[in-house]
Amino acid sequence: MKIELPNKTNASERTNIDSKSVVVIGANGAGKTRFGSEIERTHLRKTHRISAQKSLSMPEQVSPTSMKNAENDFRYGHTRGNFNNIITSRWSSKPNTFLLNDYGKLMVLLHTEEYEESIKFKYSYSPGQGDDKPVTKLDRIKNIWEKVLPHRKIKINAGNIETYPTNFPDTKYNAAEMSDGERVVFYLIGEVVSVSENSILVIDEPEMHLHKSIIKPLWDRIEHERPDCTFIYLTHDIDFALSRLNSTKIWVKGYDGVSWDYEILEENDKIPEQLYLEILGSRKPVLFIEGDDSSIDYKLFQLTFPDHNVKPIGGCTKVFETTKAFNEQKSFHHIESFGLIDRDRRSDEDIRKIEKRNIWIADVAEAENFLLLEEVIFIVANKMNKDAKGVFESVKINVIDFFSSQIEFQSAQHTLASIETNLGKATNFKSIKNYSDLETSLNDYWANLDIANTFNIIKTKFETLVSNQDYVGILKVFNNKGLIPNSKVASLCDLKSSNNAYLNFILAILKEKSKSSEIIQEAITRNVRMD
Repeated sequence: MKIELPNKTNASERTNIDSKSVVVIGANGAGKTRFGSEIERTHLRKTHRISAQKSLSMPEQVSPTSMKNAENDFRYGHTRGNFNNIITSRWSSKPNTFLLNDYGKLMVLLHTEEYEESIKFKYSYSPGQGDDKPVTKLDRIKNIWEKVLPHRKIKINAGNIETYPTNFPDTKYNAAEMSDGERVVFYLIGEVVSVSENSILVIDEPEMHLHKSIIKPLWDRIEHERPDCTFIYLTHDIDFALSRLNSTKIWVKGYDGVSWDYEILEENDKIPEQLYLEILGSRKPVLFIEGDDSSIDYKLFQLTFPDHNVKPIGGCTKVFETTKAFNEQKSFHHIESFGLIDRDRRSDEDIRKIEKRNIWIADVAEAENFLLLEEVIFIVANKMNKDAKGVFESVKINVIDFFSSQIEFQSAQHTLASIETNLGKATNFKSIKNYSDLETSLNDYWANLDIANTFNIIKTKFETLVSNQDYVGILKVFNNKGLIPNSKVASLCDLKSSNNAYLNFILAILKEKSKSSEIIQEAITRNVRMD
């Protein structure tokens, strides 16, 4: 269905979209409710809006009325209403803030239809005819409700609804006593099945009062029940937004009282939709890092860079790609984005070549090595009432001794990394058109490669670090997950050597936002090469 969207900031005319499912997502206060109200005002004849501000008070019993009165009262807010007075009758002239109290009107409509269909069936029934009973709106609600909430059943009576646990049919109670979640599920299904054909449904905060486990199946079943309708959801919940597959996503940034600052999100292969929505919802500059939500990188950097929205996205290559892709769309979202990668086994020359705007490089081999910076050790030791200088000197000796024992292996690993890097430089992929070109290029590379020389240069450099007692230089090049345990920093500070006690102690300090946390932050950021 074609939908005319509200006024867009700095746009000369309104935007029209053609979609059966639309998700309007934005932070609290961005103007989503007013966005939905404006769609209702523009398409008043077709739209039925379900407010986030709604009463969940379900009447214990209702009496049927005429079908026309019941429908008018439900749709327009008055038995003699029409679409022209929806704003005054249904919304009491306050469409953005009014507490919608139409549960009773919905129940009257449902029971009136149930009564009328029963009467029709009774008087049209002929002896011997098949059991072709009418399927009422209450039947449809019951069917969906029981599938979404399989632990409960519904019994339809004259003028009221009862519910009971699936395995205990003798313990019935009035549906008005159901939990908020159960009543809102009934209400949402009832609202949707009761609207006119080909309606536009605007649902504000469709996830409210609902457990996350039932949100997706509920709305999947509701949408399937009404394929004729167009669904427009207003939400700040990213998980819900992602659950609406094949829907048009609209990001509302703000509202100035006249127009909305919003964008229709386009599909982007390099930026997953979930990541996009999470970043847009934050509005902070984003810092893409290596690792995942459980990695030390994420735990440490989200506290070290609190003014950034830190997002772990996997490996180094992914950080490069995503940072580049996001910055290419900066004119669209206006959010600054950066990437932070580990130094790993890169040489100084390699680092100079990859240093570019928006890419930061850690000046230690990997994130764990930040935890062994001198300033960090001093803070932890002092907190534990230890001789900080003595602790650091012991850690320094342990790290240097451990690195010395690993020089052969580390030299081999760095040599391999150097070969991999130089292979990419030496073989011009664009010039290789066939197998012959490939064979020639690789043979030339291997013929000129002096592995022994490369290994010896790296090994000599590492031996010099040891002989010079260059602790900082070792942290730059030493990739080893056993570095912290072998440094014995935890036991020297009287902390447990297991369960990441040393890391967790540092994270706890960073959360304090104290002078100590500032020193740790400064020590880490000083060892990150920023543009």
